[in-house]
Amino acid sequence: MNVLLTGTAGEIGKQVVSWFSKYYTDYRLVELNDLSDIDVLNNLFDAQNFDSVIHFASTPGQNTQGTANLLQVANNKWCSHQDAHRFLLISSDLFEAELILREYHDNKGMNLLVSSCEDTFASSDFPFVFASVAQQYISNNNTVPVYTKGQEVPEWFWVEEKACAVDILFHQAEAGKTYNIGGMNAWKRSDLEYSPIVQPLQHSYSTANAR
Repeated sequence: MNVLLTGTAGEIGKQVVSWFSKYYTDYRLVELNDLSDIDVLNNLFDAQNFDSVIHFASTPGQNTQGTANLLQVANNKWCSHQDAHRFLLISSDLFEAELILREYHDNKGMNLLVSSCEDTFASSDFPFVFASVAQQYISNNNTVPVYTKGQEVPEWFWVEEKACAVDILFHQAEAGKTYNIGGMNAWKRSDLEYSPIVQPLQHSYSTANAR
């Protein structure tokens, strides 16, 4: 499978590239972060014959024209056999993503799904996240301070867990729907087996089991 990954300069994008390279060695992965030139995109699609696209538009309003260029080119190249291809859009702007979904899936038949995701932390965030602080205390044989009853709701996910969730969305999720990668905040920490959740908005949810 030939997969174009765009917007991979951020932590999640980098981790997804690493994840797919590790677990899908038969895939041909191509990264592109400058989507401003529609002619370049057309030529790239012709040369690489992409089967699928994973696009990270992580910041609201970021690279809006680039996203539009990418969708236009993919739709034009795949128009005669949309079902044989897949476009996964990861965006923090669900309003914009919903509009894109309505236009390209509902009106044009593209095999498209969109997802948002909650905050992610990576090594560069240490020691901001509590888990890393606790690790430092343990490694120094010190007592780990806990200031609550342990019922706090998890809001942050390790970046590799997000990559696992993107994997599941890309390969298993139903097109034409909007998803959220998150912790289902109605649950307390004690009720969770710590793993990423892929939650279709206004649809039933399923746990994304890590490999």
